Amino acid sequence: MNPTNLTRRLLAPRKDQEAQSMHAFVDETKQNGLLIAATFAEPRHVQQASKVLQAKRMPGQNRIHFKTEKDARRREICSTLCTMDVQVRVYDATGIRSAREARTSCLTAVVEDLAFHGGGRLTIEQDDSLTDSDRRTLYSAVRKFGVADTLSYQHVRPNQQPLLWVSDAVAWCFAKGGDWRRRVTPLIAEVRTLS
Repeated sequence: MNPTNLTRRLLAPRKDQEAQSMHAFVDETKQNGLLIAATFAEPRHVQQASKVLQAKRMPGQNRIHFKTEKDARRREICSTLCTMDVQVRVYDATGIRSAREARTSCLTAVVEDLAFHGGGRLTIEQDDSLTDSDRRTLYSAVRKFGVADTLSYQHVRPNQQPLLWVSDAVAWCFAKGGDWRRRVTPLIAEVRTLS
């Protein structure tokens, strides 16, 4: 069976869950061009996943930020992430030279996937320099895919939404490649290469 078809079947809402719509949490890395990770979770799993992630913070940490963690801790966090009821989709725009076009392509693809999976909420890590342009992109995308009335979106600081930390970790690991990518592979439902 094609893994993409399997993923779509697993993520598609069941009739008894239609009132619950998929949520997505987006973060990126710009290490070698733009790579966005979107963590998809059913609403019933968001609170538990958030509790697990908050418990993984070190004393004094207000968030988990993979770039600043030590390798041993990164490995521990990756193991924890792989036990959670979430799936991550990676949007690889490293082949697009324009940073603006790359981000527009990624966010549009995230909205497309949320529309397909019955998504109700999109949360993006806030970067004040990109918020206005993101809003224009999202305004167009929700209309393009017919979800303007059903999909809401917001920008929040990373310490406000722990599921953003999953996307941060997967984006970092995927960009690093090698053993780091292997560690998060169980979480990755699909990789979309955008051009």
